[in-house]
Amino acid sequence: MKVTMFKGLWHTKPTEFIDMSEIIQMIKSDKWKQKIEDCRKNLKKKDYLPCFTPTGIFNHRSIAGMEQYNGVICLDIDNLEDPETLKEKCSKLPYVMCAFVTPSSKGLKVIIVTNGKRENYREVEEFVAQKFLEDTGAKRDNGCKDIARIQFISHDPLLFFNDNSAILEIPILVTTEEDKQLEMF
Repeated sequence: MKVTMFKGLWHTKPTEFIDMSEIIQMIKSDKWKQKIEDCRKNLKKKDYLPCFTPTGIFNHRSIAGMEQYNGVICLDIDNLEDPETLKEKCSKLPYVMCAFVTPSSKGLKVIIVTNGKRENYREVEEFVAQKFLEDTGAKRDNGCKDIARIQFISHDPLLFFNDNSAILEIPILVTTEEDKQLEMF
């Protein structure tokens, strides 16, 4: 599953396309440990951290720049006193692929793979956020839900990762214009 890396918040051109598993391994490793520790002392430094778009391949950091969607929904859960408790809940959900503490140390990123399509991303994201809320009691940040949203790298040696997570089947069907035209024949 490929994702797009960017040099930082202010950069819109990708630096590379790498596997999600590589991002996960780097977050678990000490690669960014010092940068994240510095960021936790001064949150203004977060804007200069490398970032990635977990939803797929982008030739430019914008919705129009998306070339390939991978079915990922990344929930941003903010203002947690104890993100480890929520991460433990995530580890019990078969559809959670990954959960890691954010650079601020007060949030959690939760990565979920779905059978959703680019065309119904908004409906899929809403469904996933609601299911996650029902299963954990944690509400995602409403401002961080578009398909081109970047996620900052972090350092979390206790990151939760389930390489065999279930693909979350979405019961929402969105008919595209192409589907409608096919139905006419």
